[in-house]
Amino acid sequence: MSASLWQSLPHAVLTIERVTTRSALVLSVTMLVLAAIAAFYQVITRFVFNDPSHFSEVASRSLIIWCVFLGAANVFRRNEMMRVELIFAALPRRVHIALEYFIALLCLLFFLLLTYYSYQMGLRVQSQRMAGMDISIAWAYSALPVGSVFAVLALVGRLLDPAMRELPEARPE
Repeated sequence: MSASLWQSLPHAVLTIERVTTRSALVLSVTMLVLAAIAAFYQVITRFVFNDPSHFSEVASRSLIIWCVFLGAANVFRRNEMMRVELIFAALPRRVHIALEYFIALLCLLFFLLLTYYSYQMGLRVQSQRMAGMDISIAWAYSALPVGSVFAVLALVGRLLDPAMRELPEARPE
């Protein structure tokens, strides 16, 4: 392969990652809106009509699971995970950056393992039905491998991003 192809590969990966991470974020927000609508519907049917819906509670719970796992990609891409800032502030610049890479690689390993094992779990539970919805519970479980794939792409994008080699600016308090 030519040198120019090797140089354009990270750019192509970052472009794909931006699109997938943005798509995951839009889907996550959509799932959150749908979960809120389902929860509101549940409250209305239960307390106004005194006839609770059979599906809306299960649907809102499943949608929240999807929301969390799809939204994780954006959180990991932007490096917004919870951490102890005091430890990072005390580290020298090179150690700080090396620790950022180490943490990103550990997260990448975690999501790769989660993708594999949650896919296997989804296969095992596909014959089980969700109460009140009569669909396979594998649809809810599939949020884990799908969200994990988005998170893997986001973490690869983070590792390839030149900004990863720079320290974040101090945030005003």
